[in-house]
Amino acid sequence: MRIQIFVGTGGVGKTSVAAAAALKTALGGSKCLVLTIDPARRLRTALGIDSRRTPAHIPTSDSPSPQSPQPGLEQRIPLDSLGGKGELWAALLDVGETLNRSVRTYAQPEQAKVVLAHPIYHVLLESLAGMQELMAVERMDQALRDGFEEIFIDTAPSRHAFEFVDKPEFFAELVSFPLVRLVGRTYRWWERLGLARVGRKSFELYTRVEEMLGATLVRQILEFFSVFRSIAEGYARRARRTLALLRDPRTASFVIVTTPFKAKRDGDYFCEEMAKRKFPVGALVVNRVWPPLDVRLEPNSPPALQETVAWYRNVSQAHQRLWEQAATSFAGRIPKLVQVPELSQDIDGLAALHRISQIIEL
Repeated sequence: MRIQIFVGTGGVGKTSVAAAAALKTALGGSKCLVLTIDPARRLRTALGIDSRRTPAHIPTSDSPSPQSPQPGLEQRIPLDSLGGKGELWAALLDVGETLNRSVRTYAQPEQAKVVLAHPIYHVLLESLAGMQELMAVERMDQALRDGFEEIFIDTAPSRHAFEFVDKPEFFAELVSFPLVRLVGRTYRWWERLGLARVGRKSFELYTRVEEMLGATLVRQILEFFSVFRSIAEGYARRARRTLALLRDPRTASFVIVTTPFKAKRDGDYFCEEMAKRKFPVGALVVNRVWPPLDVRLEPNSPPALQETVAWYRNVSQAHQRLWEQAATSFAGRIPKLVQVPELSQDIDGLAALHRISQIIEL
């Protein structure tokens, strides 16, 4: 089992590199999942996923029967044309389906029924900031339970790249906070004894919250949290376990994807941020490098053509210099340094991804 997380700024081809790496591994015989947690969802174009198709369903011991597929689950990418030995699946993170599956899997049947029908649960799914990031690590845990051998994660651009690890860590700490645990575990007891009104008014915290939100909404929130508490605590345990896997170089690595003119800056930034969080950097991929142009022009070639060729050669030479500088700067700091040439066409299907997959070694 191995997890590779691809990080980078916007527009550097991060999704294409992640999908190509997954394709290469699947062609080698592994069961692979490439999962995008980037709301932009470029993966749909890169792999040619038809959004109108009903996703194929992977049956598991804790999931519904394959006869009733649900939105948000994986879609298998056919590899017959490439002679693939393994399996390649693609998934776009579906926050609602991921959380619904967790509730159905880890809650008692009656508890799950109450949670899924509760109005606060629907507000939480639709309105709470950070749900995309919180559900990303849960979705990884589900993928591991589904039996994937290799998981490739396409993250959001750099300004949001680490939120999918920072927010779950914060949530796990919050759920463990004594006051939060006390409220979740004792509210229903107060309700049953008829002391809820007295209890809330005796605490300045409750009084202030009631003034801001109204007593009815506060009651609904506390009632929901008292039912949801054990699910939240279970999520926190799984998040800690997944984050521990991501910090273990034997099971995970982060891949920095960049372009020539950003390589030094991006490499330094991501190396520093990951060192702070104790995540292993496995590779730096410098994408869209213009290869040298091996062409000789006739002396009487049109001036416009001569200018275009000269311009291309100048850019290509600059790319090569920047690549060499990055390779020198990060040698010894990052285990693998990979150069990927610019392709003549957009990455919009398996054929283009296959060309990239033949180049990269991660």
